[in-house]
Amino acid sequence: MKTVLTDNSLCAYTLHDSASPEYIYKYIKSLADAGVRYVELDFRTIMKLRDLPKGIGYVFRLVDPMFLNVAELFDFDYILLTFADVRRKIKTNVPVMLELPVMDNISRQVLQYAAHEIDGSITAVRIRGAHPLMEHAEAAKYVARLKNEFPVPLDFCPMNDKRTALDSAMKFTMAGADSLTLTMGITERFCSLEEYFFTLMSVYDTLPKELSISPLCAATVYHSHIFRNGRSDGITHYMDILDHDIHFLQNADTGERVKMRMSLKDTEYIHKTFVTALEKMAKSEDIPADIFDGINEALRHCGTDFYSSELINKKRRGLLN
Repeated sequence: MKTVLTDNSLCAYTLHDSASPEYIYKYIKSLADAGVRYVELDFRTIMKLRDLPKGIGYVFRLVDPMFLNVAELFDFDYILLTFADVRRKIKTNVPVMLELPVMDNISRQVLQYAAHEIDGSITAVRIRGAHPLMEHAEAAKYVARLKNEFPVPLDFCPMNDKRTALDSAMKFTMAGADSLTLTMGITERFCSLEEYFFTLMSVYDTLPKELSISPLCAATVYHSHIFRNGRSDGITHYMDILDHDIHFLQNADTGERVKMRMSLKDTEYIHKTFVTALEKMAKSEDIPADIFDGINEALRHCGTDFYSSELINKKRRGLLN
């Protein structure tokens, strides 16, 4: 996947006063393992951590010039400045990412003005805000125009306006945006990182090899321990949405509900497949014959009722015929 991901949840949410530095460290590490390339931090997180996990980049959001010295103490990839920040002279050796709001006819003159006011190098631009609903072709044209205007990598931080953040994030990805800034957890303002992952899997039927759901699940656990946010479990939330959608599937031609059932033939097939898998395992693992015969005998006696009553009963949801 050409577009890299940045998570800004450590700036978007309020940390617990008792948030463990160990959990924050593991949270960042889990995001890195999931495929997030950069994490955005502010001084609150820095005050909690003595060192930062390796294997991931860092964007330091400068909320006040008094924290410029903090930026020099860590190996940050970028220091994030808003357009309001450059009204006063900023001097830094850390590469600058300039954050600009979504606006019509934005041009490189804005970048030139900011570069004149900053004693440092602007090496990336972030466009943050709500975008109108676009078609794929419109999004591609929009990204291409901004790339022509700005001779540095572009990061997009889409925000919600009638729930357009996810839509913008997906279309900017398809348009080859350099970077996207998303937020881990359920939020009404930003595009959710989990929502982005699940949409790639369930709608576009693909999850790039750079991304992984398993460590993202681990990140949700640490998320619940470090933030003052009762709606943090995005994984469970989106699993429930998928489960609901599966249970209310409709035939596109007739409009009828898709029935949730498995036939006797299906249960027999599962049984046969299981026995065949066991036989292959016995050969490859060299299971003693007497043990294998005992297992196989037990399988013959259990029949298919086990699968019908325990595995595929009506209380078990989510299995399609």
